[in-house]
Amino acid sequence: EGVRVKPASAMSVRKDEIPQQSSAPLEGSLQQKLCLPEFYMEEAHGGCAPCTDGTDYTNHSNTLPSCLPCMTCKSGPEPKKISCTPTKDTECQCKPGTFRGEDAPEFCQKCSTRCPDGKVMVTHCNPWSNMKCVDQESGTLAHGEAPPWGMGGVSRGTQFPLASHQSLGAISRAQMC
Repeated sequence: EGVRVKPASAMSVRKDEIPQQSSAPLEGSLQQKLCLPEFYMEEAHGGCAPCTDGTDYTNHSNTLPSCLPCMTCKSGPEPKKISCTPTKDTECQCKPGTFRGEDAPEFCQKCSTRCPDGKVMVTHCNPWSNMKCVDQESGTLAHGEAPPWGMGGVSRGTQFPLASHQSLGAISRAQMC
């Protein structure tokens, strides 16, 4: 049971192993060939071919017949944060005032500007989530979750969250009067 090694970049791989190498083709005695991240399996020659920087990528060992196309950030509310490389897809980030929600991660949504009546804000909108509001009386988030540990509840006397967590931001004196 011999192992064939291609020049400069191959290693044996068992089906139950995950290779830890940062170059091109992997080939083992089980005739299983895998291309490392940033390469794809070129069908014509059976070897691994590189992805093109800024155009396509692979981020895992694979037998894909081509690299995956890089995501294109939509113009407008999604400036590019990190450009596509042969091993990592493009990352887009929403502009201030918008966020990419878990329920619709493919586009940016406009941030809420205020909490509904009977609620107070506990976290501001950021590029990854909308503002979070909590019931003034009960201290639970508007969508039924308890606030994160350390955020405290809401005092009946002040009607504001009892927390000094940095994400709360400063409460202006005008709001406290």
